Formats: sequence, C-alpha cells, structure tokens
Amino acid sequence: MLCIGLTQSAIAQDFNGLLRGLMQGQGQGQGYGQGYGQGQSGDMLSNAIRSITDVSVGRVTNGAQMPQDAQGKVVMYRTAWCGYCKKAASYMQQKNIPFVERDIEANPSYRAEMKGLGGTGGVPFMVFGTKTQSGFSESSFDQNYAVFKRSLGNDNRAMPDSAIGPDRVGSAAGGGTGGLQSGDALVGRIAGIQVYQQPSKSSPKLLMLGRGDEVIYMGEERGGLYRVTSSRGEGWVDKLLVKKGG
Repeated sequence: MLCIGLTQSAIAQDFNGLLRGLMQGQGQGQGYGQGYGQGQSGDMLSNAIRSITDVSVGRVTNGAQMPQDAQGKVVMYRTAWCGYCKKAASYMQQKNIPFVERDIEANPSYRAEMKGLGGTGGVPFMVFGTKTQSGFSESSFDQNYAVFKRSLGNDNRAMPDSAIGPDRVGSAAGGGTGGLQSGDALVGRIAGIQVYQQPSKSSPKLLMLGRGDEVIYMGEERGGLYRVTSSRGEGWVDKLLVKKGG
C-alpha cells in the first residue's frame, strides 16, 4: 500500500526498510525501529518511513528552531536505505554544496526535529533556510538552493571556499559592470533565445526563451554560456542574450 507510484528500485528499498523495521519491532516489542511504536501492527505501519518519489516544496513551520550546525547549509533528513537520499547526497557532494545529514532512524531526536520543521515522515526531507523540499530531483533542488544562496546575501563566511568558488563572475550578464551571483534571475533580451543541454552551441536544444522569460543563474560560465535553470529544466544560454532581471 505504501509503494504505489514508486519506481522498482524505490519499491525494493522501501519494502526492505519496512520489513527490517517490522522485524525489529517484533523482536523488541516495539513499532518501526526502536522507540517508535507500541508493538501493534497498525502502529508499525503508521510509523513506517517512506521514500518520497514526488517532489514538493514548503516552508519551515513558524517558530521552529533551526539546527545550530546548519547555518548556510542544506539540512537533509534521511535513512540509510533511502535511494533518493543517497542520490541527493551524491549530487550535493559533486556540486561542493555544504550540507549536514540527519539519520532519523539512527537518532530518534532527528525524527522529532524533522517533524518540528514541517516534515511528515517521508525522506529525503531537505531544509533550505526557511524553505523545505520533500523528495529529490536535480532541477527542483537547484532552484531551491539558488534562492537559498541568494537569501544569504554577500555573507559567504557560512560557506566553505569550495562552495564559493564558481558563484561570482567578473561581469554581469550582457557585459554590465555589477557582479552576477548564483541565484540571480536573468531575463531574455530578445525572443527566440536557445537554451542548450550542454555548454556548447552545437549541443541539442533544451528549450526556447522568449523576451522577458526568466531563468535562474546557477553560478557557472563556460565558453560564453551561463548555466541556468528553469521550471522546464537546466541548461546553458548565451550570456550576451540575457540580462539581470529587475
């Protein structure tokens, strides 16, 4: 019942995790994992942790206290068996994005912390300052992280040098004089701007931008192209054809 709509790999991970939790509960007279249940099958199922396949975004619960070690970092609540959690962690490592992990099975206090921030029990559950994301996709993560970084302003002290490196470019889009930062909104100067799948104008086209269409700059430039993301995906656009949004 909990596996409806999941991929085969996610089903296997979720089902194995549920079985492991039920076996632990039977051996210890508790629910899903130590300390979560009351020994009844209904409690075991209601406390089972699921792996989220559909991405949704929200906001941190009003009045919730952020973890002290999370300043300037993404916080990800996870389990050891969650495939989407592993994918998210690998993606952040590849992008040199600072983050902290909370295994909600290994430490029950992390599960309570996640719930206090607005989590409903599924993993991965990620916190970007005041915003949250349940589930994982690269495009959704990039958009949320770009907004999060922009909210930090120019205070890069909360981030390691490895995460700061590509975020600034010497000139603004279109040859302006101001600095362009990751998370800045860019708009098309003309209609019919091509966004490429790879940092090359010979690569396949991802989408077409109209004049005034907005994309988010992702802090990287290659061969005169900016890496950008939108609701339709992530790609590369000629920096001379876009400008910083107002």
